[in-house]
Amino acid sequence: MSSILALMKNPAPDDTSNRKKLIKQSLIEFVATTVFIYFGTLSAVSTGSKLGGGSGSGEDVGRVFPIAFSFGISIMCLAYSIGHITGGHMNPAVSFLMFLQGQISLTKMMAYWVAQFHGALLASALVWGSVKSLAGDDKGEDGTYNNPPFQLGATTLSGDISTGNGFLLELMGSFFFYFVISQTALDKNGISKSNLPAIPIGFSLVVVHICLIPFTGCGVNPARTFGPAMVNCMSSKDNCDIVFGPWWWIYYVGPFSAAFLVAEITALINWDVDDEKKYDDTKISDGDEQNNESGGVDVQFANE
Repeated sequence: MSSILALMKNPAPDDTSNRKKLIKQSLIEFVATTVFIYFGTLSAVSTGSKLGGGSGSGEDVGRVFPIAFSFGISIMCLAYSIGHITGGHMNPAVSFLMFLQGQISLTKMMAYWVAQFHGALLASALVWGSVKSLAGDDKGEDGTYNNPPFQLGATTLSGDISTGNGFLLELMGSFFFYFVISQTALDKNGISKSNLPAIPIGFSLVVVHICLIPFTGCGVNPARTFGPAMVNCMSSKDNCDIVFGPWWWIYYVGPFSAAFLVAEITALINWDVDDEKKYDDTKISDGDEQNNESGGVDVQFANE
């Protein structure tokens, strides 16, 4: 709970007094999230149309690598593009992590959430508009394309694993991704001041996608799950049942829980034990001086 205590003890950053700047940053987050989710989920649709397999099920291993690199390289490029302006979150759970670590205020986090979730909705609507002509077309032995095709790259849980398995996968995948963000983009003693943080962040997302796509479709981003799911629900009730199974909550609880865990572990990593030792040494030194002034009481008790 050290991150919560730090939030209560330290004042929030003054990042909302300039309303125009906050609106500008939120709009940029909206655009960046739209672009990120558009190209990421479009890769799931495009590879499905050429290589086969269902949405997020990873039936064809040939789909996993293109999808993974599409998400990873997209986040890397966009982080370089807008990171110096907004921080390059494009993920509500990342914004939550930044709030827990005292990087942004609650108001700014909420503004980013609105931008990110709406950006995800627009991205999925654009994906549907881009591939709508595929709906109902013949795809050979596999029948016809769904409407929307491949559920627009929505994240769905594989029938081979339980909901608990899915939650743990999303938790650990999110934890790894957020931990890399925290220790590269925020660590002042590391590479945060260089141009390098976006590279390990992007490749960590590639790794997470390679591992999680066959099982959960790989969410690790509540907005990325929200956009395709909501647009599918708008298309028909049957599609809504597909993307909102009894496991839907793992794609939200998992990432936000991971953000909290990363904030706690980062607080432990940043704990300056050297300062604590200096403080303890000072207390011991002061205590010795007081004992000497009182006539060596400690020595007397020791002799007794």
